Amino acid sequence: MSQNDDFIGHLEDYLHEFDGATPLPDHVRDAVHAELPRTRQVHRPGPLRLFTMLSNTSSGARLGLVAAMFVVAAVLGVAILNNDRSGIGGTAPPTPAQSPDSVISPSVGPTAAASAVTMLGDGTYVACDATDTGKGCLKPGTYQLTGGLDEWPATVTADLPAGWIEWEGGTGWDAVLVNGGADANYGGSGWGVMFTTVGAVHRDPCDGSKGTIPAAQVNTPQKLAAAIAAWPKFTTTAPQAIMVDGHTGLEFTLTRTTETGCGSGTSWTTASSATVDAYPFAYGSKYRTIVRIVDTGGGLLVIRAADFPDTSPFELQGGEAQSATRHAADLPKLQAILDSVRIGAPAPSPSP
Repeated sequence: MSQNDDFIGHLEDYLHEFDGATPLPDHVRDAVHAELPRTRQVHRPGPLRLFTMLSNTSSGARLGLVAAMFVVAAVLGVAILNNDRSGIGGTAPPTPAQSPDSVISPSVGPTAAASAVTMLGDGTYVACDATDTGKGCLKPGTYQLTGGLDEWPATVTADLPAGWIEWEGGTGWDAVLVNGGADANYGGSGWGVMFTTVGAVHRDPCDGSKGTIPAAQVNTPQKLAAAIAAWPKFTTTAPQAIMVDGHTGLEFTLTRTTETGCGSGTSWTTASSATVDAYPFAYGSKYRTIVRIVDTGGGLLVIRAADFPDTSPFELQGGEAQSATRHAADLPKLQAILDSVRIGAPAPSPSP
């Protein structure tokens, strides 16, 4: 007898043995009995076999089959649950050391357990690489931007590889910078990824006398992108729509149009009024920067990332030689950090 015939036999047993407990209408039960011997057996895997059998019955029998199968499934489900609880034929209850509450899952999105993530400012420092005799870099892992929801519009996390450090510029301004490999002095590189909130935006990063645009006028990705595109002696690529962990935003690259820069400059303030510089793009045309503006649902988050392999302005100021390939090997790691960014629930709105 085929597996389908066995299944039909079980249904017939159900109609005889369980119908008293869960009665079917007479016309449905009779229709099921009439159809079962004539149901064509088609060998298909899993759910497809079930759909085929149902499609070859009359509407009345189909209703009966569905009802019967739901009851059988319920009975089997109860039996399986009872077996699991007793430890018979299944996994034994976890010991205290194996309790689900004690297992920390990797952070893969907004629903990840908060206990699985450490703030950058509280991270453990280890050797950057084999040549580092001190402990100059964060231990690889998943980290949350330093500060609570009073500083950030949402909980923001990212995965860091070996050889990176935190640099915190101010309230609502955090960064991760490469600090190993080619950076033999371990004094920091000034090359990496920066996260900020946004308040008032400067009309010209190199000339503070031109004033600012109020925060209320740059509170969407489109408005902020337009304000940046209007900066004198800077150019942006056409903004592209992006999704960052389910949140909409815009991405473009930002470059100074002249070889001569203006130092660090000033781009905007954070939502907490900390002044954010225009590093590194204000230093000259070779320091192209990726800009991502994300609408978190609780406010804007800006992610600025180095998009050049050259020695950074900070390194040059520290005496490092100019090299067009100094950070070429770091670019894939930086992209991996960008791809790992996760955005949790937005910050609650302030009470009226």
